[in-house]
Amino acid sequence: MELTQFRSITQWLMAFVLFTVLAGACKKNAEHPGDMGLTGDPSIDGLTEAIKATPNDPNLYLKRSEIFYEREAYDQAIQDLAQVMKLDSTNLKAHHLLADVYMDSYQSARALQTMQRVVMLYPDSINTKLKLSEFQLILKQYDAALSTIADIMEIRPGDPEALFMLGMIYRDQGKTDLAIGAFQSAVERNPDMSEAWVILGDLMDRTHNPLASQYFDNAVRVAPNNVAAWHAKAYFLQNNDKIDEALEIYKHIHSLDAQYPEAYLNAGILLMVKDSLDAALREINILGEIDPANPAAWFYKGKIYHLKGQNDQAKAAYEQALRLDPEYGQAKDGLQELAE
Repeated sequence: MELTQFRSITQWLMAFVLFTVLAGACKKNAEHPGDMGLTGDPSIDGLTEAIKATPNDPNLYLKRSEIFYEREAYDQAIQDLAQVMKLDSTNLKAHHLLADVYMDSYQSARALQTMQRVVMLYPDSINTKLKLSEFQLILKQYDAALSTIADIMEIRPGDPEALFMLGMIYRDQGKTDLAIGAFQSAVERNPDMSEAWVILGDLMDRTHNPLASQYFDNAVRVAPNNVAAWHAKAYFLQNNDKIDEALEIYKHIHSLDAQYPEAYLNAGILLMVKDSLDAALREINILGEIDPANPAAWFYKGKIYHLKGQNDQAKAAYEQALRLDPEYGQAKDGLQELAE
Protein backbone atom coordinates (compact mmCIF):
# COMPACT_ATOMS: atom_id res chain seq x y z
CA MET A 1 0.00 0.00 0.00
CA GLU A 2 1.34 3.44 -0.91
CA LEU A 3 1.95 5.93 1.90
CA THR A 4 -0.50 8.48 0.49
CA GLN A 5 -3.21 5.82 0.32
CA PHE A 6 -2.51 4.80 3.91
CA ARG A 7 -2.78 8.41 5.03
CA SER A 8 -6.09 8.87 3.27
CA ILE A 9 -7.52 5.77 4.98
CA THR A 10 -6.24 6.96 8.37
CA GLN A 11 -7.76 10.40 7.82
CA TRP A 12 -11.07 8.78 6.89
CA LEU A 13 -11.01 6.65 10.04
CA MET A 14 -10.28 9.68 12.21
CA ALA A 15 -13.11 11.59 10.58
CA PHE A 16 -15.42 8.63 11.20
CA VAL A 17 -14.42 8.50 14.88
CA LEU A 18 -14.97 12.22 15.21
CA PHE A 19 -18.39 12.00 13.57
CA THR A 20 -19.41 9.18 15.92
CA VAL A 21 -18.23 11.01 19.03
CA LEU A 22 -19.95 14.22 18.02
CA ALA A 23 -23.15 12.37 17.19
CA GLY A 24 -23.15 10.73 20.61
CA ALA A 25 -22.38 13.95 22.41
CA CYS A 26 -24.95 16.17 20.71
CA LYS A 27 -28.20 16.61 22.57
CA LYS A 28 -31.23 18.69 21.80
CA ASN A 29 -30.64 22.28 22.92
CA ALA A 30 -27.21 21.29 24.34
CA GLU A 31 -24.90 24.21 25.05
CA HIS A 32 -21.53 24.57 23.34
CA PRO A 33 -18.89 23.42 25.84
CA GLY A 34 -17.19 26.80 25.72
CA ASP A 35 -20.43 28.55 26.66
CA MET A 36 -20.85 26.61 29.92
CA GLY A 37 -21.84 28.70 32.91
CA LEU A 38 -20.07 28.74 36.26
CA THR A 39 -20.63 25.69 38.45
CA GLY A 40 -19.19 26.80 41.78
CA ASP A 41 -16.37 24.27 41.41
CA PRO A 42 -13.16 26.35 41.21
CA SER A 43 -11.23 23.74 39.24
CA ILE A 44 -13.95 23.55 36.58
CA ASP A 45 -14.78 27.24 36.53
CA GLY A 46 -11.15 28.23 36.13
CA LEU A 47 -10.90 26.06 33.02
CA THR A 48 -14.19 27.40 31.72
CA GLU A 49 -12.85 30.96 31.91
CA ALA A 50 -9.64 29.85 30.22
CA ILE A 51 -11.64 28.19 27.43
CA LYS A 52 -13.59 31.41 26.85
CA ALA A 53 -10.29 33.24 26.45
CA THR A 54 -8.68 30.52 24.29
CA PRO A 55 -11.53 28.51 22.71
CA ASN A 56 -9.31 26.58 20.28
CA ASP A 57 -6.98 24.98 22.81
CA PRO A 58 -7.85 21.25 22.97
CA ASN A 59 -5.79 20.75 26.14
CA LEU A 60 -8.15 22.96 28.11
CA TYR A 61 -11.17 20.90 27.10
CA LEU A 62 -9.25 17.72 27.89
CA LYS A 63 -8.33 18.92 31.36
CA ARG A 64 -11.93 19.91 32.05
CA SER A 65 -13.23 16.58 30.74
CA GLU A 66 -10.88 14.78 33.17
CA ILE A 67 -12.38 16.71 36.08
CA PHE A 68 -15.92 16.06 34.87
CA TYR A 69 -15.02 12.36 34.67
CA GLU A 70 -13.68 12.41 38.24
CA ARG A 71 -16.93 14.12 39.35
CA GLU A 72 -18.97 11.49 37.45
CA ALA A 73 -20.45 14.23 35.25
CA TYR A 74 -20.29 11.95 32.26
CA ASP A 75 -22.43 13.89 29.77
CA GLN A 76 -20.31 17.01 30.25
CA ALA A 77 -17.13 14.96 29.91
CA ILE A 78 -18.33 13.50 26.60
CA GLN A 79 -19.18 16.96 25.28
CA ASP A 80 -15.72 18.25 26.14
CA LEU A 81 -14.03 15.22 24.61
CA ALA A 82 -16.01 15.75 21.42
CA GLN A 83 -14.61 19.28 21.34
CA VAL A 84 -11.08 17.95 21.90
CA MET A 85 -11.40 15.64 18.93
CA LYS A 86 -12.89 18.38 16.77
CA LEU A 87 -9.75 20.39 17.43
CA ASP A 88 -7.28 17.48 17.52
CA SER A 89 -8.62 14.18 16.21
CA THR A 90 -5.27 12.45 16.86
CA ASN A 91 -5.34 12.98 20.63
CA LEU A 92 -4.90 9.42 21.88
CA LYS A 93 -5.44 10.35 25.53
CA ALA A 94 -8.84 11.79 24.68
CA HIS A 95 -9.88 8.61 22.87
CA HIS A 96 -8.87 6.48 25.86
CA LEU A 97 -10.70 8.75 28.28
CA LEU A 98 -13.83 8.70 26.13
CA ALA A 99 -13.84 4.90 26.33
CA ASP A 100 -13.50 5.10 30.13
CA VAL A 101 -16.38 7.57 30.34
CA TYR A 102 -18.61 5.30 28.29
CA MET A 103 -17.66 2.24 30.35
CA ASP A 104 -18.23 3.94 33.70
CA SER A 105 -21.55 5.41 32.55
CA TYR A 106 -22.84 1.91 31.68
CA GLN A 107 -22.46 2.35 27.93
CA SER A 108 -20.22 -0.67 27.50
CA ALA A 109 -21.04 -1.22 23.82
CA ARG A 110 -19.93 2.33 22.98
CA ALA A 111 -16.85 1.90 25.16
CA LEU A 112 -15.82 -1.23 23.29
CA GLN A 113 -16.56 0.34 19.90
CA THR A 114 -14.46 3.35 20.83
CA MET A 115 -11.46 1.19 21.71
CA GLN A 116 -11.86 -0.92 18.58
CA ARG A 117 -11.79 2.22 16.45
CA VAL A 118 -8.76 3.59 18.30
CA VAL A 119 -6.88 0.34 17.66
CA MET A 120 -7.63 0.78 13.96
CA LEU A 121 -6.20 4.30 14.14
CA TYR A 122 -3.15 3.31 16.19
CA PRO A 123 -2.43 -0.36 15.36
CA ASP A 124 1.06 -0.24 16.91
CA SER A 125 0.00 1.25 20.25
CA ILE A 126 0.59 -1.40 22.93
CA ASN A 127 -1.27 0.59 25.59
CA THR A 128 -4.29 0.92 23.33
CA LYS A 129 -4.39 -2.81 22.64
CA LEU A 130 -3.97 -3.55 26.35
CA LYS A 131 -6.91 -1.30 27.14
CA LEU A 132 -8.99 -3.00 24.45
CA SER A 133 -8.16 -6.41 25.94
CA GLU A 134 -9.20 -5.13 29.37
CA PHE A 135 -12.57 -4.00 28.04
CA GLN A 136 -13.03 -7.31 26.21
CA LEU A 137 -12.29 -9.10 29.49
CA ILE A 138 -14.81 -6.96 31.38
CA LEU A 139 -17.43 -7.91 28.79
CA LYS A 140 -16.29 -11.57 28.97
CA GLN A 141 -15.35 -11.65 25.30
CA TYR A 142 -12.55 -14.09 26.05
CA ASP A 143 -11.71 -15.17 22.51
CA ALA A 144 -11.49 -11.55 21.36
CA ALA A 145 -9.34 -10.66 24.38
CA LEU A 146 -6.97 -13.54 23.70
CA SER A 147 -6.73 -12.47 20.08
CA THR A 148 -5.82 -8.93 21.15
CA ILE A 149 -3.11 -10.28 23.46
CA ALA A 150 -1.76 -12.36 20.59
CA ASP A 151 -1.58 -9.19 18.49
CA ILE A 152 0.43 -7.49 21.23
CA MET A 153 2.82 -10.42 21.46
CA GLU A 154 3.50 -10.14 17.74
CA ILE A 155 4.52 -6.51 18.22
CA ARG A 156 6.37 -7.02 21.51
CA PRO A 157 7.00 -10.68 22.41
CA GLY A 158 7.02 -11.40 26.14
CA ASP A 159 5.51 -8.03 27.11
CA PRO A 160 4.90 -8.31 30.89
CA GLU A 161 1.70 -6.23 30.83
CA ALA A 162 0.31 -8.46 28.09
CA LEU A 163 1.25 -11.55 30.10
CA PHE A 164 -0.49 -10.03 33.12
CA MET A 165 -3.66 -9.49 31.06
CA LEU A 166 -3.35 -13.06 29.77
CA GLY A 167 -3.32 -14.22 33.38
CA MET A 168 -6.39 -12.11 34.14
CA ILE A 169 -8.26 -13.67 31.22
CA TYR A 170 -7.35 -17.21 32.25
CA ARG A 171 -8.24 -16.49 35.89
CA ASP A 172 -11.66 -15.17 34.85
CA GLN A 173 -12.20 -18.33 32.82
CA GLY A 174 -11.34 -20.48 35.83
CA LYS A 175 -8.17 -21.83 34.16
CA THR A 176 -6.07 -21.58 37.30
CA ASP A 177 -2.95 -23.41 36.10
CA LEU A 178 -2.74 -21.34 32.92
CA ALA A 179 -3.34 -18.16 34.93
CA ILE A 180 -0.55 -19.00 37.34
CA GLY A 181 1.82 -19.68 34.45
CA ALA A 182 0.98 -16.34 32.81
CA PHE A 183 1.41 -14.34 36.03
CA GLN A 184 4.69 -16.11 36.80
CA SER A 185 5.96 -15.24 33.32
CA ALA A 186 4.90 -11.62 33.90
CA VAL A 187 6.84 -11.24 37.17
CA GLU A 188 9.86 -13.01 35.70
CA ARG A 189 10.06 -10.22 33.13
CA ASN A 190 9.05 -7.46 35.53
CA PRO A 191 9.54 -8.39 39.21
CA ASP A 192 8.07 -5.04 40.34
CA MET A 193 4.50 -5.98 39.38
CA SER A 194 3.03 -5.93 42.88
CA GLU A 195 -0.51 -6.72 41.75
CA ALA A 196 0.69 -9.83 39.92
CA TRP A 197 2.46 -11.06 43.08
CA VAL A 198 -0.76 -10.50 45.07
CA ILE A 199 -2.85 -12.43 42.57
CA LEU A 200 -0.29 -15.25 42.52
CA GLY A 201 -0.42 -15.36 46.30
CA ASP A 202 -4.20 -15.61 46.21
CA LEU A 203 -4.19 -18.33 43.56
CA MET A 204 -1.56 -20.31 45.48
CA ASP A 205 -3.52 -19.92 48.71
CA ARG A 206 -6.63 -21.30 47.05
CA THR A 207 -4.69 -24.40 46.03
CA HIS A 208 -3.02 -24.63 49.49
CA ASN A 209 0.41 -24.11 47.98
CA PRO A 210 2.99 -23.04 50.61
CA LEU A 211 4.48 -20.56 48.09
CA ALA A 212 1.50 -18.28 48.76
CA SER A 213 3.18 -16.62 51.74
CA GLN A 214 6.32 -15.93 49.71
CA TYR A 215 4.32 -14.30 46.94
CA PHE A 216 2.55 -11.96 49.36
CA ASP A 217 5.95 -11.10 50.84
CA ASN A 218 7.20 -10.24 47.35
CA ALA A 219 4.18 -8.02 46.76
CA VAL A 220 4.98 -5.76 49.73
CA ARG A 221 8.71 -5.96 49.16
CA VAL A 222 8.50 -4.48 45.66
CA ALA A 223 5.85 -1.93 46.70
CA PRO A 224 6.39 -1.11 50.40
CA ASN A 225 3.92 1.80 50.33
CA ASN A 226 1.17 -0.08 48.50
CA VAL A 227 -1.66 -0.31 51.01
CA ALA A 228 -3.63 -2.78 48.90
CA ALA A 229 -0.67 -5.18 48.85
CA TRP A 230 -0.27 -4.98 52.63
CA HIS A 231 -4.01 -5.51 53.04
CA ALA A 232 -3.86 -8.61 50.84
CA LYS A 233 -1.03 -10.02 52.96
CA ALA A 234 -2.89 -9.29 56.20
CA TYR A 235 -6.05 -10.89 54.85
CA PHE A 236 -4.06 -13.98 53.88
CA LEU A 237 -2.61 -14.19 57.39
CA GLN A 238 -5.94 -13.80 59.16
CA ASN A 239 -7.50 -16.47 56.96
CA ASN A 240 -4.69 -18.78 57.98
CA ASP A 241 -5.26 -18.18 61.72
CA LYS A 242 -2.26 -15.88 62.14
CA ILE A 243 -4.32 -13.21 63.84
CA ASP A 244 -1.57 -11.42 65.74
CA GLU A 245 0.57 -11.10 62.62
CA ALA A 246 -2.40 -9.76 60.69
CA LEU A 247 -3.12 -7.21 63.41
CA GLU A 248 0.45 -5.97 63.23
CA ILE A 249 0.04 -5.38 59.51
CA TYR A 250 -3.26 -3.55 59.99
CA LYS A 251 -1.46 -1.31 62.49
CA HIS A 252 1.20 -0.71 59.83
CA ILE A 253 -1.50 0.15 57.30
CA HIS A 254 -2.83 2.77 59.74
CA SER A 255 0.58 4.42 59.59
CA LEU A 256 0.64 4.32 55.78
CA ASP A 257 -2.91 5.57 55.28
CA ALA A 258 -4.87 6.68 58.32
CA GLN A 259 -8.04 6.94 56.19
CA TYR A 260 -8.01 3.36 54.86
CA PRO A 261 -11.33 1.98 56.18
CA GLU A 262 -10.87 -1.76 55.57
CA ALA A 263 -7.90 -1.91 57.94
CA TYR A 264 -10.01 -0.59 60.83
CA LEU A 265 -12.89 -2.92 60.00
CA ASN A 266 -10.74 -6.05 59.80
CA ALA A 267 -8.67 -5.11 62.85
CA GLY A 268 -11.87 -4.52 64.82
CA ILE A 269 -13.25 -7.91 63.84
CA LEU A 270 -10.01 -9.70 64.76
CA LEU A 271 -9.79 -7.92 68.11
CA MET A 272 -13.40 -8.89 68.77
CA VAL A 273 -12.49 -12.52 68.05
CA LYS A 274 -9.62 -12.19 70.56
CA ASP A 275 -12.16 -10.83 73.08
CA SER A 276 -10.32 -7.49 73.21
CA LEU A 277 -13.62 -5.66 73.07
CA ASP A 278 -12.48 -2.17 74.10
CA ALA A 279 -9.67 -2.22 71.53
CA ALA A 280 -12.10 -3.58 68.93
CA LEU A 281 -14.56 -0.77 69.65
CA ARG A 282 -11.81 1.83 69.19
CA GLU A 283 -11.05 0.47 65.72
CA ILE A 284 -14.71 0.36 64.72
CA ASN A 285 -15.32 3.86 66.09
CA ILE A 286 -12.52 5.19 63.88
CA LEU A 287 -14.11 3.40 60.93
CA GLY A 288 -17.39 5.13 61.77
CA GLU A 289 -15.66 8.51 61.78
CA ILE A 290 -14.00 7.85 58.43
CA ASP A 291 -17.08 6.35 56.79
CA PRO A 292 -20.22 7.15 58.83
CA ALA A 293 -22.51 5.80 56.09
CA ASN A 294 -20.93 2.34 56.27
CA PRO A 295 -23.55 -0.04 57.74
CA ALA A 296 -20.85 -2.58 58.65
CA ALA A 297 -19.34 -0.06 61.09
CA TRP A 298 -22.66 0.22 62.91
CA PHE A 299 -23.34 -3.52 62.81
CA TYR A 300 -20.01 -4.40 64.41
CA LYS A 301 -20.39 -1.58 66.88
CA GLY A 302 -23.70 -3.19 67.86
CA LYS A 303 -22.08 -6.61 68.03
CA ILE A 304 -19.35 -5.37 70.35
CA TYR A 305 -21.85 -3.56 72.58
CA HIS A 306 -23.90 -6.77 72.75
CA LEU A 307 -20.84 -8.76 73.81
CA LYS A 308 -20.11 -6.13 76.45
CA GLY A 309 -23.68 -6.47 77.75
CA GLN A 310 -24.64 -2.92 76.73
CA ASN A 311 -27.83 -3.91 74.97
CA ASP A 312 -29.39 -0.45 74.60
CA GLN A 313 -26.32 0.79 72.74
CA ALA A 314 -26.28 -2.43 70.71
CA LYS A 315 -29.92 -1.94 69.70
CA ALA A 316 -29.31 1.66 68.63
CA ALA A 317 -26.28 0.63 66.55
CA TYR A 318 -28.12 -2.21 64.81
CA GLU A 319 -31.01 0.13 64.02
CA GLN A 320 -28.62 2.67 62.51
CA ALA A 321 -27.08 -0.08 60.34
CA LEU A 322 -30.56 -0.90 59.05
CA ARG A 323 -31.36 2.74 58.38
CA LEU A 324 -28.28 2.81 56.15
CA ASP A 325 -29.06 -0.58 54.59
CA PRO A 326 -32.59 -1.92 55.22
CA GLU A 327 -31.55 -5.32 53.81
CA TYR A 328 -28.60 -5.83 56.17
CA GLY A 329 -29.47 -9.33 57.34
CA GLN A 330 -26.87 -9.55 60.12
CA ALA A 331 -28.24 -6.40 61.74
CA LYS A 332 -31.74 -7.85 61.60
CA ASP A 333 -30.44 -11.02 63.23
CA GLY A 334 -28.72 -8.93 65.89
CA LEU A 335 -31.95 -7.16 66.79
CA GLN A 336 -33.77 -10.50 66.87
CA GLU A 337 -31.15 -11.92 69.21
CA LEU A 338 -31.52 -8.93 71.52
CA ALA A 339 -35.30 -9.44 71.60
CA GLU A 340 -35.08 -13.09 72.65
